[in-house]
Amino acid sequence: MSFGLLKRFKETKTSSFHGKTAAHFQHLILGQDLGAVLKLTELLRTHPAESVQLITSRPLTRQGLVESYEFGVSHLRSPAAVEGIYRRFHNAKMLPQSKEAAFYKDGKFYDFGGRAKSMDLRTGEDFFAAKGYRLDVASLFHPEDWENLDALLSAHSQIRIFEGIEKTAPQDLVEKKEWSLTFKDFGLSSCEHLYVAFSPKKFLGLVDNKDDLTPELIDLCSAVQIQAAISVSWKLDREMYPEDRTLFVPQSMTHEWGHFLVEFTPYNHQDQEQVCHVLYLIQEEEPQSEDLAGKIKLMKRVLDRVFPDIDKHVKKEYIRFDEEMFISGVKDAAAEQLAFDYPTLKFLGQATPMVAPLTQEKYLSRALLS
Repeated sequence: MSFGLLKRFKETKTSSFHGKTAAHFQHLILGQDLGAVLKLTELLRTHPAESVQLITSRPLTRQGLVESYEFGVSHLRSPAAVEGIYRRFHNAKMLPQSKEAAFYKDGKFYDFGGRAKSMDLRTGEDFFAAKGYRLDVASLFHPEDWENLDALLSAHSQIRIFEGIEKTAPQDLVEKKEWSLTFKDFGLSSCEHLYVAFSPKKFLGLVDNKDDLTPELIDLCSAVQIQAAISVSWKLDREMYPEDRTLFVPQSMTHEWGHFLVEFTPYNHQDQEQVCHVLYLIQEEEPQSEDLAGKIKLMKRVLDRVFPDIDKHVKKEYIRFDEEMFISGVKDAAAEQLAFDYPTLKFLGQATPMVAPLTQEKYLSRALLS
């Protein structure tokens, strides 16, 4: 490309960017987790439809929510949280596991707390030693919202890749532009109320004018911990394990590599099917794709030894990787100051600040209690 053409291309690109009309919303939700979708339906019940929008980095569907929150090892592990969730979602369905967690050693499963000792638990694994609850995602929604969820998401969500976020000072009393957002396609949006359903750390990384943020907000965003994970679900054509509990299966009996966390649903005699869920918590900050592929192969080899021939009975497989599957370390004490300094900013999902006595809650519990 000649210098003249290159110069004209840059001028055209800059001109189209600055000439782009910014879409303004009263309420703008960022993210794609269950907390984001629940907030969308909640706001649409009380605000004009055109004033509410959700921006996500990947397609959102009703089936996708089911696969993310029903296909996988349970993320609900707190009786106190479950009690609070029932108070908020009166029709919620959450079934507790029938037995406590167990770990595999020397060809057998043992209960925690007995004479036999498990391999060391790595970061994040201890959370799953408590009894889990199996969630029915549909039960959290109004029946009409759930029935029409795909149409609702299609009408009120956009798939965009974020470029930057800026806290702005409103100049218009009608369209109060408290927050401005730019996207990789040079699109622009603004809003009065911003709801963030991904990690505060990711939010901070997207903010352009960090120097204008309060030290308290920067501290809250920087303090959270993020753990990536791989969730695998297999539909099996026979029953492989009869008990409803979480199983800790060591990745290696000679190395402290951590565990594969395994759960089996009760065998469905009508469909002649059992579902096996496996979770692997990633310890590395920046895992490589080839390492993740190798870990899935190791998972299959290890589980085939513990549950002989399980690999031969897999008829369907679901694999989900999430770089922010678990968010923790939220500074709940900073919530009051944050609400005072930034009344138009709310963190949703796993990063929702909690008040006593729920400050010990983690992960999905926070998303559903917010």
